[in-house]
Amino acid sequence: MSGRRSHPRFMVATPWDGAMRVLRDVVIHRTDREELQAVSHVPAVAGEVMTLDLMGAGTTLGLRVKVVDSRPVMVEGSVRHRIRLAVLKGDTAAAGEMRNVVASAAAAAEAL
Repeated sequence: MSGRRSHPRFMVATPWDGAMRVLRDVVIHRTDREELQAVSHVPAVAGEVMTLDLMGAGTTLGLRVKVVDSRPVMVEGSVRHRIRLAVLKGDTAAAGEMRNVVASAAAAAEAL
């Protein structure tokens, strides 16, 4: 290794497996039985599969979702991103439970 920038300095002999978790606050709206809409500060990549953790009234529900579409929108003078999420088939039963979590969270927020 000569130390020049054009020469490789480090190479991984065996690739690593891992997971990355990026937490972002989003506002969720239910648009369909198997589709959600999130409003976020950052865009999403169409086709990306992720876990959406819904929290409300002391309950947490994790749903596997796939990004269908991500478009910029204006919200109160700021650019936000409207993200369409499809609930993956294995989690459609949990999606029914999601309604209770969201309703409990909305009721708690109104009480404040």
